[in-house]
Amino acid sequence: MIITDNITALAIVIPLMAVLLFMGLWSFRLFFSYKITDKNITVNLFHILPIYRISFAKIVEMHTAPVHEVALIPGVHLFTRPFARRVVIEMKDTWTFFRFAFLTPDNPDVFIAEIKKRLPAST
Repeated sequence: MIITDNITALAIVIPLMAVLLFMGLWSFRLFFSYKITDKNITVNLFHILPIYRISFAKIVEMHTAPVHEVALIPGVHLFTRPFARRVVIEMKDTWTFFRFAFLTPDNPDVFIAEIKKRLPAST
């Protein structure tokens, strides 16, 4: 009797935990969005309020990296997908302590290509 109750409880709790985990990870997409303009990359909160800008003039280098390689590097981590590949943006002349920004667009390679098309010729 007790074993059956425990198994029933586990059969309910485990799928419920999986659903809650999925919803929690998916909710990051509601918080941040990225917009590429002619002069910068803008990170928006709730897809409306701009909270961070990366000027194209400040970009030194961009590349992709897995989350385990960059998770502990100091920088601005603004991710929409917690375990996805990061776009690592190295910046120059920042007034803050952070020299790196880490973003997680849906397709990192297309995101980098789109930015490189808009970068000034001097960089």
